Amino acid sequence: MNVKSFMECERKSLVNMKRYQLPNIFKKIGVGIIILSLVVLIVNKFSIENIDLKLTAKYGILVGLLLISISKEKIEDELVTSLRMQSYTFAFIAGVIITLLTNPLFNYISNLISEKQAEHFEGVGDWEILWILLSVQVFYFEFLKRMNK
Repeated sequence: MNVKSFMECERKSLVNMKRYQLPNIFKKIGVGIIILSLVVLIVNKFSIENIDLKLTAKYGILVGLLLISISKEKIEDELVTSLRMQSYTFAFIAGVIITLLTNPLFNYISNLISEKQAEHFEGVGDWEILWILLSVQVFYFEFLKRMNK
């Protein structure tokens, strides 16, 4: 593979990735959805206690994080694209490690402390996994952007 075809292949992959991004304004919409969902969770916890409202607010947080994650930056260049890909890779690896370690480790430690046998293995739910992946990606991407300025 020569240098020209390699560069063309890279350019096509960058163009394809831009197709799946939202305009920058959706970053602000995502932050608004997260704030609204957190307010709903707090109000629900202390006064309403509706399970459906709690679930809706939790998934609202996920939607807000997703909007932030796939929104373009004001200046979208090759460096930002590279940092975004690094953050997705890091989020995936960190998410898998956190998911595999936290729940079994905490169950094991709590069973040791309480001196009881583990009844069954409890897995991590879909919301927790998605929250870990999206929040790690968003925060690590912001960290990388600030480190490269």
